[in-house]
Amino acid sequence: MDRETKPAWRRLGREIVAARRRARKTQGQVARELGVVQSTVSAWERGTRGLQEQQAAELDEFFGTSGVVLRAWGRANSPEVLPESYEEVEQLEANVTELREYQPLVFPGLVQTKEYTRALLLDTGPWRSAKEIDQMVEARAKRRRNLDKDPAPVVSIVVEEYVLRRVVGGRHDVLRGQLDTVLALLDAGRFRMQVIPEDADCHPGGSGPFCVYAFPDRPMVASAEHMKGEQFMDDMMQVQHCAMLFGILQSEALSPRLSRDLIRKAKEELDDQT
Repeated sequence: MDRETKPAWRRLGREIVAARRRARKTQGQVARELGVVQSTVSAWERGTRGLQEQQAAELDEFFGTSGVVLRAWGRANSPEVLPESYEEVEQLEANVTELREYQPLVFPGLVQTKEYTRALLLDTGPWRSAKEIDQMVEARAKRRRNLDKDPAPVVSIVVEEYVLRRVVGGRHDVLRGQLDTVLALLDAGRFRMQVIPEDADCHPGGSGPFCVYAFPDRPMVASAEHMKGEQFMDDMMQVQHCAMLFGILQSEALSPRLSRDLIRKAKEELDDQT
């Protein structure tokens, strides 16, 4: 008889099923590889039984995935009540050697101030509890530490000009603080940012925000952002498409120097309004 399932185990089970099917493996093959009975694999996939961290790592190795199952295992065993994408992104960013991100609507989470994050979360998720917002703000703030590592990852960001002027939470002071922080990080060489001007003839970023993560010891991974979180991709062709699209976006954007000048101009215009 099956045990009562746990939501976290069910989510992990779905990840295992998806990874196994992409690898074109059967439950029987998985059972033989990991030295367990087939009913155990079935229970993992249904979410009626947990598995050990080492077993999650062995599944990744057998399926040829890039830590997908292991990251899902980490989420399933985390005591924090956070959206899954927050845990995924933090783990990926902590291990990257290079990060490429395109954002058409807001400043990326990696460079957001706490005030900007909080205002954005209140705008986009009025159903969230105060506790959940506090946790999400702190989780995003922790990610900034990755920019201070030695050696730090190479971070390249492309945003639309609209991002520089979008007021979140109805507070101009929040946007002013965000622009100040971005300029300080750029001046310190923490990352590179390019801005696509409003009058750009070509708009290759219409598919929405996405990231490409490169690692020193495993294949690249990409993610696409949507309302309920992030969709992670490790299929090599999909990742290559994202990397190619990012290159096209960079070619349509202003240079890093001109982009910095435009950010500074947006900040000065905001100062003049208040």
